Amino acid sequence: MTQLALVVDDPRQRSWLENQLVKASHYVLLSCSADELEVLHGRLGEKPQIWLVLLPATRIERALGYISAVSEAPTLVLDDWPSQREQLIRWQAQLLRKLEAALVPTVNPAVVELRQVWLLGASLGGPQAVTEFLSAVPASLPVGFVYVQHIEEAFDKALSTHLLRHTPHDIAMFTGESRLQAGRVLIIAPETKPRFLPFGRVIPSSKGWRGGYRPCIDEVAEGLARQYRQQLGLIVFSGTCNDGEQAARQVHAVGGRVWTQAISSCASDTMPEAANRTGVVSVSGTPAELAATLTSRLRKEDAERG
Repeated sequence: MTQLALVVDDPRQRSWLENQLVKASHYVLLSCSADELEVLHGRLGEKPQIWLVLLPATRIERALGYISAVSEAPTLVLDDWPSQREQLIRWQAQLLRKLEAALVPTVNPAVVELRQVWLLGASLGGPQAVTEFLSAVPASLPVGFVYVQHIEEAFDKALSTHLLRHTPHDIAMFTGESRLQAGRVLIIAPETKPRFLPFGRVIPSSKGWRGGYRPCIDEVAEGLARQYRQQLGLIVFSGTCNDGEQAARQVHAVGGRVWTQAISSCASDTMPEAANRTGVVSVSGTPAELAATLTSRLRKEDAERG
């Protein structure tokens, strides 16, 4: 029987969830609102095996910060409560599947601390350039990647399969809750806009893409910049539009690094050229040169940290 902690502000939603979880043979060790969390958790004599959190956007970050500080158990941030009964039934089934997946033990004896997050943006010519870049970056480095590629929905799975076969990294397609971690490339799917939370958590946003691109580099950069600031980097690869130009300004404004693929190596230079015109690009090179520069700098930081 799994011991769960439930943090939900709405008492009716919380009561319904408690009943459904008990019916599914789980034990609700803690059930409270965000305001009650710290006091009631402090009284517990046992440790939750997993946390379930359903809170408004304005209240979720403090709760996640507290949970991360006091518990090593995984946390599931639940999707917004459905408005219709049929949707609620599907929502419940999805929740139970997520619970089952989260409780499967994983073995990873060489967990690497995530110290940097790099956003990779591309359009035409991007898959080839990004594959060349990622294949030359060791998966053991303390860096995770978010990859935004202008691509049709029918080809996103093919892209993830291609990268999995040709690079050393863990490849994940973002279609629901996920996590940024070292050695992982999170590909943003056209149909799902991400929302970035503290401690590497990523959940679907309730808002759709604002601009003409799906996915949109500028919008993803906006969310990453709020969370990672100086830990964030951006590389604009080959592409045919100016998506990434505003991203370059956003990343630079929070103290991050902005690099571009060398114009001479691009299938289309419009996208990196737009980023170059911002005046904030500090490094430009071929995909292999960019990989070598990132690798050498991270290893130098490791050496300096001792």
